[in-house]
Amino acid sequence: MHLDSLPRITQWLATYAPRILHESLNPGATDEQLAALEVAVGKPLPDDYKTLYQWHNGLDEEAENWGSLFYGMSFLPLAEVLDAYLYQAPQTLTSPLLQAAPTLKSAVMQNPYWLRLGFDGSHGWLLVDLDPTETGSYGQVLYVYELDEIGFRVAGSVTELLGTFAHDLEHGLYTLDEGAAEDGNEFLVPAAHIDPSNYHQPGRWQQALS
Repeated sequence: MHLDSLPRITQWLATYAPRILHESLNPGATDEQLAALEVAVGKPLPDDYKTLYQWHNGLDEEAENWGSLFYGMSFLPLAEVLDAYLYQAPQTLTSPLLQAAPTLKSAVMQNPYWLRLGFDGSHGWLLVDLDPTETGSYGQVLYVYELDEIGFRVAGSVTELLGTFAHDLEHGLYTLDEGAAEDGNEFLVPAAHIDPSNYHQPGRWQQALS
């Protein structure tokens, strides 16, 4: 599957955040790495999910420049995604979400079929949903904030997530963190009104839970 947003994202990073592009992002995942995750999960990985990871296999946490991507979160490599799935799959007694949009299941906050995609370093996760409700879509992208025990959809697919990300980059809705930039590091920060952690404030996600 061709995602025309990936070249746009690459070009923006090359121009405005070259250290993220050349130092922070891992090389693309191999077919074997993707197949290992797919076999372990026992569900097909969406084609656009595979294409994203063939572009780059997440961010390198050992890199001098950590970087960030979608909504200023990390982009997790497949090894971490697989480890998280293997840890979560046997867990049966996990708490439910207190509030959830109707497109996602709320029975457990640690659904193993919500593949981890991004993390804000605190309590917020981006997840690719392989277990949606009837009103959701397979491969939709979720935001779950563990502290408030809430979850909602931020994109109907990885393709939509990347399209929105490319659009937001090109329209000045991301800046480089000033503190990190002073040290020569590049770390993307989203404008407050598009940040899903601000779901309770006026902006893109104000009605996301309804």
